[in-house]
Amino acid sequence: MAQHNKMLIPCLVQLFDEFDFIAPSRDHASDGDIGNTAHQAEVSDHNDDEVGKVPIHDADHQHEIHAIDVDNNLRESDLTMEKVVQFLLGRCRSGAEKRLRYIIYNRRIWSASSGWVQKTYTGASPHTEHAHFSASYTTALEASTASWHLEDIPVAMTQADKDWVKAQNTALLAQVKAAIAAATDDFLKVSGWSEGYPGRQIGWHANDMQVVRNYVTGHPDAKGQQIADDSPLARIVKAADLILSQAGTVHTNQE
Repeated sequence: MAQHNKMLIPCLVQLFDEFDFIAPSRDHASDGDIGNTAHQAEVSDHNDDEVGKVPIHDADHQHEIHAIDVDNNLRESDLTMEKVVQFLLGRCRSGAEKRLRYIIYNRRIWSASSGWVQKTYTGASPHTEHAHFSASYTTALEASTASWHLEDIPVAMTQADKDWVKAQNTALLAQVKAAIAAATDDFLKVSGWSEGYPGRQIGWHANDMQVVRNYVTGHPDAKGQQIADDSPLARIVKAADLILSQAGTVHTNQE
């Protein structure tokens, strides 16, 4: 993860890191944490809360920054800053997220104090090149590194995503085919069946088919022998389970 100002409160370090995770190629040009000279002359969450002008003084005596700016350009085909802002607003409105005090983006502001109602922002910066996130001054909330759940934002699959999923499925299918082929060869060896040995009779074929039926259904054969847990059939089942388990882990974000 990227290095951040040591005074930035942990919950906003986590938010920055999650932006980097969901948009690894994003533009950082308009990122910001500690305030510049202009910020220092006014009340701002970007200022050092011990020596600068800030709206709130928290309970500790640590030099901390309670706001970040995140560049608008995420460089992802179906992931925009607007989606991220609306996603976080949804969590704030539902009560699932309590660490933010307000968000400013694209000439709009939403704040906890107003119930997260959208209002027009008339400050000097329209905040079109970045989104501003101000966080709580409550000790437990500012220190929380719980997930912001940005990875849950729904996005459409790109062609590259689809190609990657297809390649993963093809590779899994090849593994399953290889496992089934190996299990089949093992079965033919243990059953003693060979279409080439001399003097083969129809009764032998019938007997072999009964062995196969017993083998597949898991019933003991005529001698009372039960198919072992590590039998070829068990390996076939494991191969099928591999497809089902792996199918649930396919994501559109490849690392």
